[in-house]
Amino acid sequence: MEELRRVQEYGKEIEELIRPATFPLAIKLIKDKTEIPDGAKHPSKDIGNQNFVCQNFRMARSYGWTIAITEEDIVCKLARTVYGWDPISENIAKWGHQFNVGLYSKDLETSERLNEHLYIFHEGFIGLVISPLTRTKILPDIIHIYCVPAQAMRFIQSYLYMKGGVMDFTAAGRIGSCHEGIVKTYQTNLPQLVILGNGDRVWGGVDDNEVLFSVPINKLELLLEGLKATHEAGLRYPIPKYMNYKPGFQSDFKKRADTRSGGTLVKEKE
Repeated sequence: MEELRRVQEYGKEIEELIRPATFPLAIKLIKDKTEIPDGAKHPSKDIGNQNFVCQNFRMARSYGWTIAITEEDIVCKLARTVYGWDPISENIAKWGHQFNVGLYSKDLETSERLNEHLYIFHEGFIGLVISPLTRTKILPDIIHIYCVPAQAMRFIQSYLYMKGGVMDFTAAGRIGSCHEGIVKTYQTNLPQLVILGNGDRVWGGVDDNEVLFSVPINKLELLLEGLKATHEAGLRYPIPKYMNYKPGFQSDFKKRADTRSGGTLVKEKE
């Protein structure tokens, strides 16, 4: 219980210092249904639909629900593949490339190159529990914060304040939150800046200006330490715009403004 409260406090600190528009999410990977907390909503049973993983992220972060998903809830073929629920077979691969060619890839050879960069669960996870971080009902493996680029910049600054160097990330313009935000984050054990793709935006309800910053739980305390230190040093969100200057006009505009005003504008001191 004490550890759960500590994680919830981390969520409150993120909300105070970064002010995301929706709830940061705590996400737990589960291997057995007994890990699902009481009161969690199940898409196929409580919402009445099988859906996509990204839809559940949106509902949890907007509605404040705790949602449990298992493979019987999810119909997205891409997510089912990277979560290991539909092992890659010749037919699955053929379907995937048929979908890609002409849409995401110019030909079959180009489409097949994505295979080299896929992260796929082989750990036997049967599902996820998603819960708002400030009141999470589960001890998470991964934290998701949907944010605007300036807020993501603050997370990057904070992490690198502690670690140094630069953050490396990859982007495919698709399978963002479920793949890079979950599978890649878990398997690399590194924070990820995720450029959310079409699926996240069409079905997952992601706004045009949103990106995702995902963090393994064992990096969250370090991230918060850097966030508070850089905040105290003067790196803030919202970004404090520099406003201590005297406005001016383009010279031609100023001449026309002076003419229109009939001499009523305050003249600058010589």
